[in-house]
Amino acid sequence: MTLSVIEQWNQSAFLAVNAGAHAPALIISLAKVLANWSIYLAPALFVVAWVRRGRGVRFVLLDATLTALIGLGLAQVITAIWYHPRPFEIGLGRQLLDHAAEASFPSDHATLMFGLAIPLLLGTQTRRWGAVVLALGFGVAWSRIYLGVHFPLDMIGAFGVAVVAAFLVWMVGLFLRRSVYPKLISVYETMLSRFALSRTVFPRNR
Repeated sequence: MTLSVIEQWNQSAFLAVNAGAHAPALIISLAKVLANWSIYLAPALFVVAWVRRGRGVRFVLLDATLTALIGLGLAQVITAIWYHPRPFEIGLGRQLLDHAAEASFPSDHATLMFGLAIPLLLGTQTRRWGAVVLALGFGVAWSRIYLGVHFPLDMIGAFGVAVVAAFLVWMVGLFLRRSVYPKLISVYETMLSRFALSRTVFPRNR
C-alpha cells in the first residue's frame, strides 16, 4: 500500500466521521465535552484510586502515568520530525473546535488517554478502571475527528505510540517496583504523616 493510498483512505475515513452540515447540536456539544474534558476525568480517577487503594494499585497507577509521559514524549519527537497538516489546514471537512495549526500526527490527547489505559488494563486490580479510561480514549479519538481537528490515522498512531511506551515501561517494570516506586510511595506517606492528614481519608501502608 503506497503512501498516497494510505492518505486517501485517511481523508475518506475522516470525511465519514466528521460532522456534516446538518449534524445535531446535541451531538456536537457531547463531542466537545469529550474532546475537552475527558483528559481531566482520567487524572481525577487516578487521584481517587491513589488515595484510597493500596500499594499494588499504586504501582499500576505509576506505570500508567509513566507510560503516558513517555508516550507524549515520543509523540513530540514524531511531530518534530514529520509534519502532517490538520484537516482544516487543507480545507477538508468542517472544523467545530478551535485549534492551532500544528502537526496532527499523532494525537497528544489520544496518546495520553491510551497511555493511561493500557497499564490499567494489564493490571488485575485495575482492569475495570482501564476499560473506563480506554472507552474515554475512544471517545476522545472520535470527538476530535468529528469536530474536524484530527484524522483517523492520528488516533491509530496515538494508540501505537502508547503501546510502544507501555512496552518500554514493562521492560523496566521489575526495577521500578523494587527501587523507584516504593520510595515514591514512602515520600507520599511521609508527607501525609507530616501534615497530620486523616488516616481514614488518606490510608497509609496498604
